[in-house]
Amino acid sequence: MILPWRSIRWLQRGVHLWLFGYLLSSLPAAEWIWLHPAVPPLPAPPGPASLLTHAFSTWAPPGSAIIAVFALMVLALRSVVLPSRWYITLVEWILFSNLVNFAWLASSGGNQLIANVLFWMILLPGREEAARMATWPKAVWQGAAFWIIRFQLLVAYAVTALDKLTGTHWLAGDAVGIVATDTSYGPAWLASVPLLAAMVNYAVLLFQLTFPVAVWWAPTRRWWMWMGVLFHLVTGITFGILDMGLAFLVVYPIWSRQGERIGTATELVRA
Repeated sequence: MILPWRSIRWLQRGVHLWLFGYLLSSLPAAEWIWLHPAVPPLPAPPGPASLLTHAFSTWAPPGSAIIAVFALMVLALRSVVLPSRWYITLVEWILFSNLVNFAWLASSGGNQLIANVLFWMILLPGREEAARMATWPKAVWQGAAFWIIRFQLLVAYAVTALDKLTGTHWLAGDAVGIVATDTSYGPAWLASVPLLAAMVNYAVLLFQLTFPVAVWWAPTRRWWMWMGVLFHLVTGITFGILDMGLAFLVVYPIWSRQGERIGTATELVRA
């Protein structure tokens, strides 16, 4: 299988750009996120692996988290403009996993998605020649990583939707209206229009349940991807969760058609 190099490269650029932007936007609150967290970090899991992924709560000196933030910003920006290297992506994953685990209360589903995708990006090719000329066993692990990232996006949508179905508010159409009244999110005016809130409620459910199926066929893929762009941008801006919405969107290139650029809206329509 020849991997779609341009899709991979746009994924790499998007994820690294998200990392840089997320960390940059978090700097004003860095003291309360990584220097003096509002809540203590979760206990490190047993085993030596925790020394790699929970360093800031085990052996790393105090204040080292903020150093990791700036180091990760530099590496991420480097990988936006220059070819990715597996060892650099490995370091990025270690740093980001430690930051997420240390400031777990400030993390969202978007952080978890990026952390998972970043891990499998370690195995993706860094150049077009490597994608086209890979032989066994490299071709096997590159192909496996490619498909795992694809499925990771679908699983994220499916699990989110199925979790909503286990409660009562989403099924009753009340969830969006309830969230809108939360001063931490908003917009409060949406709760004053129950019919619109209910329509948005069920539209979100329908989108998340059908996305994992619709992307398998080109005619429906482009429409669901466009709906995803609209969904994540609107909810991100109105509910103040833009970082999570963009985390999903930067993974979209992995589902674009082989050999196709998605840098413009016209090309995304043909995805």
